[in-house]
Amino acid sequence: MENDAGFPLPTVIETLHRTGAISAHHVAAARFWATDYRIGVMGLEDPQLERTSCGLSRRPLNGRLGSINRYRYIHGIIGYRYERVLIAALINNRPMRDLARNTRHDPQHMDSVMALLLDMLTRHYDAMPGHLWQG
Repeated sequence: MENDAGFPLPTVIETLHRTGAISAHHVAAARFWATDYRIGVMGLEDPQLERTSCGLSRRPLNGRLGSINRYRYIHGIIGYRYERVLIAALINNRPMRDLARNTRHDPQHMDSVMALLLDMLTRHYDAMPGHLWQG
């Protein structure tokens, strides 16, 4: 699967998409959230940012601010519990059995839990106010 964001796609997401448990929209939302988290929270550089010979421009700062604002918006909706699942799956690339154990879900239902969480994430991105997409 092609990596649009420049960061690797977690194994859990690849597997869920390959088996049909999640759609391409879910993959895009997962990738977008993980990118915003890496840039806005972890302070990583945007892999898609084009560097200029003039040194740092305002664009990297605006991009980081946009990532922070989108992250805060989603965090305010889903809260710490579901954010921990996203971090474990999308940032730390934890296997499905670890996700189930850490979230106290039945391992047989963890695919459905992840699909539901990614569906919620997709819907929140679709409803996100326009000003949060700037930056």
